[in-house]
Amino acid sequence: MSRCMRRTAKVLAVLALVALAALGVALGFLHSPWFRYPANHEFPAPRINELIWPTIGCPAMLMPGDVLEVEVDLGEGKDATGEGAVDWKATLVPARAELSSIRYYLSLIGARPGSSRHWPYRGAEGDREGIWLVNFRVPEEAVPELYDLRVEVEADGLALSDEQPHAVAVVEDDDQNFTFVTLSDVHVHERDNSALFSKQTDHGISDSGEPLFFHRAIEQVNLIRPDFVLILGDLIRGQRRPGDLASEYERFYRALLGLEVPVFLLPGNHDQYVNGIDGARWFEENLGPLYYSFDVGGCHFTCLDSYQWPQEDRVVMNKLFFMEPRRWQGQVVDAPEGEGYSAPGAQLAWAEKDLAAHEGSTSRVVAMHHDPFTPEGEGFSYINVDYWGIYRAGGGGKGREELLDLFSRRRVQHVFGGHLHMDAVGSLPWRDGDGETLYTCQTCVYFDQGGWSGHYPGYRLVKVEDGEIASFSYLDGIASLPFYDGSLPGAAVDLELLERPSLWKEKREGSGDGAGEEVVVGSYLASRMELRGLVLEAEASPSGRYEVEGAEVLRAVPMPGKAGRALLYLKVRMEAGIPGEAGDRPGVPALRIIRTE
Repeated sequence: MSRCMRRTAKVLAVLALVALAALGVALGFLHSPWFRYPANHEFPAPRINELIWPTIGCPAMLMPGDVLEVEVDLGEGKDATGEGAVDWKATLVPARAELSSIRYYLSLIGARPGSSRHWPYRGAEGDREGIWLVNFRVPEEAVPELYDLRVEVEADGLALSDEQPHAVAVVEDDDQNFTFVTLSDVHVHERDNSALFSKQTDHGISDSGEPLFFHRAIEQVNLIRPDFVLILGDLIRGQRRPGDLASEYERFYRALLGLEVPVFLLPGNHDQYVNGIDGARWFEENLGPLYYSFDVGGCHFTCLDSYQWPQEDRVVMNKLFFMEPRRWQGQVVDAPEGEGYSAPGAQLAWAEKDLAAHEGSTSRVVAMHHDPFTPEGEGFSYINVDYWGIYRAGGGGKGREELLDLFSRRRVQHVFGGHLHMDAVGSLPWRDGDGETLYTCQTCVYFDQGGWSGHYPGYRLVKVEDGEIASFSYLDGIASLPFYDGSLPGAAVDLELLERPSLWKEKREGSGDGAGEEVVVGSYLASRMELRGLVLEAEASPSGRYEVEGAEVLRAVPMPGKAGRALLYLKVRMEAGIPGEAGDRPGVPALRIIRTE
């Protein structure tokens, strides 16, 4: 080799080392503690105070005549000693506007101090002071509906009261046949949310900043009226400008009140960023616990917090148009790191105990934001791409292998996740070889970056039959159901052109005095749908029998303040429509006309 070539090789080697060093410095700068968004710790007043369960994000589901055990945290100094707490009262008010003048006063059965059954890390054994478990009987005449709950008590001479909206759902039955909807990555965000390395479309956001896309999604979920909704995290975005997290949370909360069915909420990474305020704390003070479990019809649901990073990793930074925290991928640990964040207990140990205690359930279902399997066992939600061995941005979280092993050992049937904004399905066998765990990741609710995309806004409609999940996808066994016509599984779609809801209703006015109502219901979905969320007003029938054209009457409820009128809860069976091939090429909807007398 000539001297010239050797010199050239040395120069190139030096340049490569300098480039790698510069890259390392740049990546280190981007993820260093400098130039953070400020955290002023001026939290808005919490919505969860004395009444800590049920809440809007962790509700109670029970039948008329059942016992409702509410949890009340009266604070220090108000425990079982001395006079304690006396004269407990509870009231249910229907969330539906037409029934809001109804009041159900629950009869008190008993009250005792104890540990929370729904906050695994609150009021644990040996730390019971102030928490009361109070049992009330739900009236037999309570209408199957969603309710706001109010609790009152006289404690140590002080009259206290607290309430939670949409906290109690009175249901028709508790059998093992039910449906639920899973939503993920709602990402309520303000307008003008794009940055150089973080594009976001304003499609679906009103001029005033309202999340119209979320409102439209809620309208379709209400029309389906599943037994409950499970939202798998990333309720907001919270990383564009200082203070966005708090304002977006408020918009999300207001929109959430439009749901007419109970909703169980899980936190994602965006929900727990620190931007002005600590999102993890806001979640707990306004929505409910970060992890918990519940049962429906013999099925057990374990809901996990998959973003257990210390606070310094969750602080949003603004550097060179690069706006995000140091970590955004998943992590589940035995004991959380950082001060004042999340649970003081061990989540993995709790999940082990929770699943072990419910091995007799018909099905065990886990819900979490960061799915540890997808795609194809790689677990990208925890690992992320490595930058040439210099830096691994956003990932490297602990707990992925432990979760996979736990679900295999404890015979978990299904794990629902999001985060990756994509539909995917995979499976791993149980350790005993007697079955497998199915892992499903799903698309987002919002329009993401806009433009051409391989995914579309959607949801999963999960049907449970005899306690087992019978279906959860649209057409191909993998895809989510689309919220908009022009969305086809496996096809690229221009998100900016999506406007027509896949499910919709149009109300028409009746004619003449005392006339009934007429509603047109349409579906662009290429599958049959059963809708249970249509509620119409009609003239009350003295015989209690109603004939409605185009629908089956599920029940009739006399309308308070309107003598001789009743609300009819209807079931509508829709044939399959013909979906459009794109947003600007409409399909042919299946239509059903519903008329009341």
